[in-house]
Amino acid sequence: MTLRQSHTYICGYTGYPISTNQGARKTLTQVREHGGVTQDSSARKSALRSQLRAARKQRDPGAMAKLDLQISQQISDVLETIEHTHGSVIAAYVAMPHEPSVNTLRSRLQDTGCTVLIPIVSGDQLLWAIDGNEASWARNTFGTLEPDPLGARTSSQALPTCTAIIVPSQAIDPRGFRLGQGKGFYDRALAEVAGLEHSPMIIGVTFESEFLSEIPTEEHDIPVDVSVTESTVRWFSTPD
Repeated sequence: MTLRQSHTYICGYTGYPISTNQGARKTLTQVREHGGVTQDSSARKSALRSQLRAARKQRDPGAMAKLDLQISQQISDVLETIEHTHGSVIAAYVAMPHEPSVNTLRSRLQDTGCTVLIPIVSGDQLLWAIDGNEASWARNTFGTLEPDPLGARTSSQALPTCTAIIVPSQAIDPRGFRLGQGKGFYDRALAEVAGLEHSPMIIGVTFESEFLSEIPTEEHDIPVDVSVTESTVRWFSTPD
């Protein structure tokens, strides 16, 4: 994907002028200088995660299937804006408990002939294996289902081949920065595609209530290109 100068687009509305994310990935020092980042960013992130996790646990479990359908449709619409065809590779994920899921999207992509990759935790890194039948999968130490690691590839091998990378997030802000679970798995994985001339589109997924005015940032944080919730798509960079 190539990026051009853009603003934040929220359902056609323009606000919060920023540079393209490809540029932001290369100038994180400048972003931090203007983002009010302090030395206690890590502590602020930890406190924010606790609040968000508590709020997620209060959600009605019966509504999760409907939210999956809504979020999956939003991502499908986003993917229609970029070139992806039969045989395209798209990285997705299996949701942790209380996390927004994209199961409907995974099925749709496979039905259209796309190769869907699912992450596997390996030490402090993510490996990537082809999506398939969850009945034969095992749960990792975080309680998340994972494919058989046989034939799985590293992030440096797998992610540059992707058209898009769909990333679970606990929160996203108007600059495109996301808050993860705090283990750094996606930070390390996304670093493998940061700065590539034709980098995959990075799509961050949260619930609508988790789009926040600001998220504390650190040097390793990489912004997403677009955020998707059950009700809103917000663009931070747009495809040419």
